[in-house]
Amino acid sequence: MKTVEHEELSGLQIGDRPLVVVDVDEVVLQFLEPFKAFLRAHDHELVLETFSLNGNVTSLATGEKIPDADVGAFLTAFYDAQEEWQEPFDAARETLTGLSEIADVLLLTAMPPRHREARRRLLSRFGFGFPLIASEEPKGAVLSALCSKDPPVLIFVDDMLYNCRSVAESLPDALTINLLINDDYRAMAPKTEAPSVVATGWDHADRLIRRHIAENG
Repeated sequence: MKTVEHEELSGLQIGDRPLVVVDVDEVVLQFLEPFKAFLRAHDHELVLETFSLNGNVTSLATGEKIPDADVGAFLTAFYDAQEEWQEPFDAARETLTGLSEIADVLLLTAMPPRHREARRRLLSRFGFGFPLIASEEPKGAVLSALCSKDPPVLIFVDDMLYNCRSVAESLPDALTINLLINDDYRAMAPKTEAPSVVATGWDHADRLIRRHIAENG
């Protein structure tokens, strides 16, 4: 076993089993619909005209789009209250539990570490007991630090293509899966490009992961 020496990764150990690293928002936990509901509860509305939160949040009182800094403030407030709003996608827990029989599973969430404990409680409440890293660093850098020596067979799952690219550039042997569950979100997202592959749901991702482990594990 290899102990990771890194501020965000202290105490984690990586072995020889395949490693499945999974994003949280809009992959394990629903994000878009709860965030929309949160905004409506605070007299604002999110309508995605572009693939971004910024520029797409409108004040219901004025009908005007709010500045990016205000969007960021709402996102911080949402993460403060995430335990009241977010629930997992169907099949996420079942799929990851099944995969844990043949691989180690790690959750990697892109958020300030101060929100980690709330996210840990939320995930545990729904039966996701897997190790959790909360970091704002590029995900390729995080995983490079985690797998600095003798990296295992690595599979990375994220809804954001730029995170998949970050990991693919840092760890080119990894399978990077761009998981886009929401049909409207997927239609607006940047087109998934090689070496990443797209998955349209957890059943699809499960097949891709199992095939990769069977061929490389």
